[in-house]
Amino acid sequence: MGVKISSEWIPIRIYWQDNRPMVDWAFLGEKRFTDPFFIQTINPCVRRPADVLFRHQTPLGELREVAAAHPAVQPKGFIFHMSRCGSTLLSQMLAAVPENIVLSEPGPIDEVLRAHFDHPTITEEPRRQWLEWLVAALAWRRHPAEQNLFIKFDCWHVMFLPLIQEVFPGVPWIFLYREPLEVMASAQQQLGGQMIPGVLQPELFGWSREAVAGMSLFEYTARVLGKLCETALVETRSGRGRLVNYRQLPTTIWPALVDYWKLDLTVEQMAHIQAVARLNAKNPVLPFEPDSEAKRNSASAEIRKFTRQWLEPVYQQLESQRWAAGFA
Repeated sequence: MGVKISSEWIPIRIYWQDNRPMVDWAFLGEKRFTDPFFIQTINPCVRRPADVLFRHQTPLGELREVAAAHPAVQPKGFIFHMSRCGSTLLSQMLAAVPENIVLSEPGPIDEVLRAHFDHPTITEEPRRQWLEWLVAALAWRRHPAEQNLFIKFDCWHVMFLPLIQEVFPGVPWIFLYREPLEVMASAQQQLGGQMIPGVLQPELFGWSREAVAGMSLFEYTARVLGKLCETALVETRSGRGRLVNYRQLPTTIWPALVDYWKLDLTVEQMAHIQAVARLNAKNPVLPFEPDSEAKRNSASAEIRKFTRQWLEPVYQQLESQRWAAGFA
């Protein structure tokens, strides 16, 4: 191994140099992942001039050896989601406990999972290895209290569930979803990148570029969300994972999740989690305010049309499956 990296560093980016994948590292120090998103914790770490000057880069092929240099916290649970459905709230609740490392949509994982789209010679086997090594490096134990690792994946990562489960076969996961008109109304107000044609490779959803070019903006959004839900439905029908509806958050579902993930929480920790649950997950300085009715009322006729066409049927199937074998 060419570079010795202490556990105060963390992989923040996978990139290609001279046709080989590399890992870019940033100095994390003693910071914990308590921000709503991984990138919010990392951004300050890459703005300090000294950290930029002395930043490490290592070949991705050496990541196994690098990751093994420090003890890592093992995955306790995974969160997959439809988008705009409370997954950030749930990850913030988990991050309120010092025993938990919570990685919320870490960019390096996405870069590994989708590496084959830009580099077609990369097969599934190296991506499985890279994912295993990368998660180990992301989960180095930096504080003595840390015992559990939770990862909230990007919403489109549900499409990689078979690969992820091969790498981490025993990790219990959930898929979080929401009444689709509310999700589409949120997209109408502010589109996420995954909802814009051309940001994600159409092959991820089994489409051609020509097919995507023929879709309107909100038709594409609805069909992407539909694909995510359909994939989660197939996986949970196979007996893997559990379904959670946004309506069950934050308190109704919490005891079931504590049992599902086998968490041992004190009364003080539960009180802290409940306090976090009362805040706006994406902007924790503000209190949470219910917005479901306002979202439904704001939906345009176009949004309602595509929701009925591409999302309502699979939503009803998710609900049936949740009542049959999930957290009803």
